[in-house]
Amino acid sequence: MKKRIILLALISACTAFALYGCGENKKTAETNDLKETVSEEQNENTEDTEGSTEKTEDSTEEMQDIVNLEKGENEFTDAVYEYAKELDVMKEGEFASYRVDFDDDGNDEAFVLRGHQDDEDDTRWYSSTVWFVNENLEVEQLFGWYDPNITYYTEEEFKDIDGGKCFYLSGYNTFDKSPFCYMYMLKDGSLEDVTEDINGENEPFEAKYTQEELNAMSPQELFEAFCKGEVQAEFADIDGKTGYIDTRDWGWSEDDMNDYQKVIDPYDVDNDGELEYIIETMYGIMCFDCKDGKVTMFADGEGTAAFARYITYNNATWVVYQDTSHEGRSTYQLYKYNGDLQIEDSMNLYWNEEEDGNRIYYYNDEEISEDKYNTIYKDIFGE
Repeated sequence: MKKRIILLALISACTAFALYGCGENKKTAETNDLKETVSEEQNENTEDTEGSTEKTEDSTEEMQDIVNLEKGENEFTDAVYEYAKELDVMKEGEFASYRVDFDDDGNDEAFVLRGHQDDEDDTRWYSSTVWFVNENLEVEQLFGWYDPNITYYTEEEFKDIDGGKCFYLSGYNTFDKSPFCYMYMLKDGSLEDVTEDINGENEPFEAKYTQEELNAMSPQELFEAFCKGEVQAEFADIDGKTGYIDTRDWGWSEDDMNDYQKVIDPYDVDNDGELEYIIETMYGIMCFDCKDGKVTMFADGEGTAAFARYITYNNATWVVYQDTSHEGRSTYQLYKYNGDLQIEDSMNLYWNEEEDGNRIYYYNDEEISEDKYNTIYKDIFGE
């Protein structure tokens, strides 16, 4: 579930439009060429020696916000190769990576590309997809698509935003000649796409209908209005953070995984005897409660580390967030909602692999044996 938070931040680097990219949405944006800006400042002539010194200091400070793309192999590219060596993208090109340190602990993370430098513009690097590698060398592929027309800039921004480090992964699509920018922050150890939050896209917009007209709508009519981009949905995640989501820029594609959204059969997800509406995405399901003149999203897949689905267990529906695609761990977090969209019950089941290869098993954060883990898993999931 993407944790969309309303952030009061002004971003000059990217003005986002139409990005669906982990869930996830791809935001296209105009990107400032910071290298050119800094160069112009450094070369600006002035008769005031003190003023000239101040400009040099300003330029130096701005350059510290720049991360350069490094060609060649390293521990991060080695991890990506092991993760994706069966893919065709590995058969051509070479590795390059942006090294960053999100949490300032002296241990780097990296965004890894596989491709080649643009023959006509050495400030761009072709790469059909991107991987993120954390400081433990765990790999996550950022996009579910492969596009040979995508180039990324060899210099990217990495700056403080709202008390944390934000990496700007910006570039240019040579096919439709459109710039774009993705924004990433590390939150609670997981990479999070914060493009929508930082660009203020979670703020409410004026609906096509009056509140009186919305109040008169059936649940089906409310959901259809949301799918058409005519009204927004409010959301509140499991941490109590709130915001808005709308479909105005959705592609509703069933072929392009990065732009994949599909309405599937409704189901009673919150155990109130009424059907909730469900949209399937590349990161699982999004669940919507439509009544009383508004649309509320209460469950949403957040990426490969929080793929969302629902199951029936003990005569109730549970929303499951699972992380089963990363090496060294497997996690299931389950929530049971009531008709007021409140979490009535929750549980977790997971294992972590130690350096020696042994797995430690847990149920509700208490260590258990492998046999007990398998018994509980079969009881919950019936597999």
